[in-house]
Amino acid sequence: MCTSLTLTSNAQHHFLARTMDFGFQLEGKPVVIPRNYTWKHQKVEQKTKYGFIGTGRNLGEYFLADGVNENGFAVAELYFLNEAKYGDTEQENKVNLAPHEFIMWLLGQMKDISELRERITEVHLIEEAIPMLGFVPPLHFIVTDKTGETVVLESDSGEMLVKDNPVGVMTNSPDFDWHLKNLNNYLSLQPNNFTNKKIGNYEIKPFGQGAGTFGLPGGYTSPERFVRAAYLRALVDTGETVGEGINSVFKILDNVTIPKGVNIKNDGSIDFTQYRAVLDVTDLTYCFNPYESQEIFKITLNDTLLNEKQPLEFDYDSSFKMTDLSRR
Repeated sequence: MCTSLTLTSNAQHHFLARTMDFGFQLEGKPVVIPRNYTWKHQKVEQKTKYGFIGTGRNLGEYFLADGVNENGFAVAELYFLNEAKYGDTEQENKVNLAPHEFIMWLLGQMKDISELRERITEVHLIEEAIPMLGFVPPLHFIVTDKTGETVVLESDSGEMLVKDNPVGVMTNSPDFDWHLKNLNNYLSLQPNNFTNKKIGNYEIKPFGQGAGTFGLPGGYTSPERFVRAAYLRALVDTGETVGEGINSVFKILDNVTIPKGVNIKNDGSIDFTQYRAVLDVTDLTYCFNPYESQEIFKITLNDTLLNEKQPLEFDYDSSFKMTDLSRR
């Protein structure tokens, strides 16, 4: 589970946003991976060309679920159950990566989507379990850059494919092309009420405001969240300032955020939104909101952070807070 979207605000800031929905407690923190940092994938050392920030965890090597680098190139990974296919063995003359290592490579090497299109054939994803989970996570990826262009990376054929994303939304299985076709089922959705109609001599009227959204799916399945996010993204008022734009993105995420207890997996674990993030790829700002709190924590990439010698993790207070206006 997870929902992701991109959005360009009236202030001409471009955002990548996501919910991180999972049944296993990931315990991720915002972390900066600096320039020229050496890490290993499949026992091969790799040095980051660019520094970046995202949410991740140190498992011997860092594993990030999303992030934006110093060029404004941003990516988020989402679960792709029963669809993702990876190689069984490594290939010569390829960058062999486990699926959970792919984001580290992308953010450390890519300047923009144009370069990604040219270099995607360098990569070969292989069946390699993530230590924390003990299995190979089936993943696909949403990617954007400062131009606002958005693509999806999927390996449903065994090879990594770059797919244009004209609606700026991605959820989970089925494959992305299926989700685009499914939008054809929702042509009637609109922000305005439907007009009155007559059946014989009897006039039928909307019960009230919102009649145009009748049929907008409200569940937490991947297809329902995709349709809901696509509708809201297409129509939301993004405001006039950067802050208003970020607030608008979080309002969309509110509609696909999964509370604890309402979505139980077959093994009894609770699938819920562990954190939400909005990445401003224009200002290189990472906004992080943990489940336990309404507070948003912000970190902006700068040369001091990018030139650190080692990754820098950011702790935060996730306790729920309220401002008491009755105190003077």
